[in-house]
Amino acid sequence: MSQVNPYASIAKRSFESAMMRLLQDEYRFLGGPRIMQMLVEDVQALIEEYYPTTEQMASGTLVWTCTADEGKKATAGKPTEEYKTVTIRLPLVTKDDLEGRTERREGTHERDKRQVVRLLKTAAEQGGLLTLAELSVILNRGYPQVSHCVQEWQEDTGEMLPLKGYKMDQGSSPSHKVEIVRLFEQGKEPPDIAYQTGHNLKSVERYLKDYERVRLLLKSGNDVNAISVMIGRGRKVVLEYVKIAQEYHPELFKNGG
Repeated sequence: MSQVNPYASIAKRSFESAMMRLLQDEYRFLGGPRIMQMLVEDVQALIEEYYPTTEQMASGTLVWTCTADEGKKATAGKPTEEYKTVTIRLPLVTKDDLEGRTERREGTHERDKRQVVRLLKTAAEQGGLLTLAELSVILNRGYPQVSHCVQEWQEDTGEMLPLKGYKMDQGSSPSHKVEIVRLFEQGKEPPDIAYQTGHNLKSVERYLKDYERVRLLLKSGNDVNAISVMIGRGRKVVLEYVKIAQEYHPELFKNGG
């Protein structure tokens, strides 16, 4: 007769077995053992994602769950909770931040701007997208202050920061479309534009196609309102395209077009 291992039962008192028992006894789960096992594994994975260990996290690091960057455009009417999420680690306070305060080498606004840029880029590197509202909460700054930091950085450097709205085409601001079209007018090829702006090639080609349609319709003497209806784009976006066309193709407006 084989001996019973007195230690075997210890390993069975696990989260996995407890949840299996909960599903069977309390919820009367109708799925078979394999389905329950898959469900338990999925729950364990979610726990590890949303409650990561902090053993290798540096002081000043913030754990944050945000929308995952799947390289897709936002779907109208789709609730936020239905988008895939990713839990990331953000360098909220760094050694450089502390040294900057000690040496008083920059003002509050410059420090905020540097933090905003760092957080957005770090999130993007980990496959996450932050919103202005999230940055406002994380940094304990007003929404207008955070927005101003982003706008000022983009105007000063010409670099579009990887905000959720920018990457997923949300909101009314067409600034990323303008940047893409301007790069095209400067002689850049679509693949290079896609790489430089962080957009997929299909999105870049779609914006350029819209811009070309605007130019053709301007040449035919159509006004902004008519063009907006014809191409199915908002008047504000069309106006931005027209502004670039005026800069690079003034001949289209010689007759008041």
